[in-house]
Amino acid sequence: MRRPNRKLLINFVSGFDGMKRDAGLERQTGPETTFEPPTDIYETSDSIVVRMEIAGMAADAIDLSIDEPRGRLTISGCRVEGGEEARRRYYALEIASGPFTRVVQLARPVVAENAVAAYENGFLVVRLPLRTEEPRQPRSVPIQ
Repeated sequence: MRRPNRKLLINFVSGFDGMKRDAGLERQTGPETTFEPPTDIYETSDSIVVRMEIAGMAADAIDLSIDEPRGRLTISGCRVEGGEEARRRYYALEIASGPFTRVVQLARPVVAENAVAAYENGFLVVRLPLRTEEPRQPRSVPIQ
């Protein structure tokens, strides 16, 4: 049986980071980031919508900020491990906990002051209205 080409496999897996970057998701690394909540980003006729799966958190444990000039939405928070038992014997530990930060590069300009966020059934949904240019009114130009 042939062994897989390790270099090819590493290049394949590292390609996913580029796909995330191209999709507008930047990975935040360091001691302040423990996990990356799954995130969907899509556009409707009038807004950009960011939908993030972060079950098990209180809404006040989530921070949102919009950097309108740079076109970035930052979502951060901390999901703490629940339960009061001091001693546990895990058979599986698949639910991530701890701090996270996600930076979403927005594809189009938005109106930050009209953004709306809701947290329900474990999903955070942020709606960012698209900025539309005001139609230019015809004006007369005086001749000097």
